[in-house]
Amino acid sequence: MAFGAGQRPHVPSTVPDADATPSASGAMPPSQGELLSAAAPLPEAPQAVIVQRRSPEASQSRYRRRSRDIYPGPIPTPADWAPPEGPVRIGLQAGHWRAHEAPDELRGLRDNGTSARGKAEWEVNLAIARRAAAMLEPLGYAVDVLPAVVPPGYRAHLFVSIHADGSNDPRATGFRVGSPRRDATGRASQIAGLLEQTYGEATGIRRLPDVTRRMSNYYAFNFRRYRHALHPMTIAVILETGFLTSASDWDVVVDEPDRAARGIVEAVIAFDVTPPPITPALVAEQLD
Repeated sequence: MAFGAGQRPHVPSTVPDADATPSASGAMPPSQGELLSAAAPLPEAPQAVIVQRRSPEASQSRYRRRSRDIYPGPIPTPADWAPPEGPVRIGLQAGHWRAHEAPDELRGLRDNGTSARGKAEWEVNLAIARRAAAMLEPLGYAVDVLPAVVPPGYRAHLFVSIHADGSNDPRATGFRVGSPRRDATGRASQIAGLLEQTYGEATGIRRLPDVTRRMSNYYAFNFRRYRHALHPMTIAVILETGFLTSASDWDVVVDEPDRAARGIVEAVIAFDVTPPPITPALVAEQLD
């Protein structure tokens, strides 16, 4: 999996330093010390003062960092979280699906994702997402199966981004669950913990304890930098279902995607923000 770059910067107002403003000719105006020196000699030379100014490169870098914040603000906090109106809505993103449609701000998505044995990652992700949706909808959930690019400000009770890993080492195996590095809802770590448990039990794939920076900084979590990102009040996690380059992981995520889907569904059911809309008895009946 890989991620893109940003657009539509907020342009901050800047005021140049008073002592760094050039004249119309481009030369710096004389300082007060220079004017005094021209009028009369000073009794003793003052200690030299070195004024450090930002280089153009540093100023541009600082501007770029500031310009990435496109969220109109203020940034919400966990105390601001409230579930969206309407039925319990679950967003299942099939990572890399339709990535060629990515806008310029996410152009890095257009040509990435792993593959193995002639199977592209997006195909595996989409199959798992569709099977999870087919299990959730009879339980009364409203489910959106989303492509690589999410709608701007997408809002749901829960968003799960589904991906798969790859490695040059065929012995690499395992799944990972990550949550946003900056979680405005304060609830993502809870569902991440549930998903680690239910996915591991459903698939038998071992859990990898480390979460990569690309997962915790996933573009869809970054509403301050990208227009096509989740609403900050959408609880979100990202799941790397296993390694397509591992024979044992392949047996589950490719050959038995229902097991991977069930691991996701059981976490949704167990999460106290997204309980099943129908009665527990009907839930058990639907999942049997």
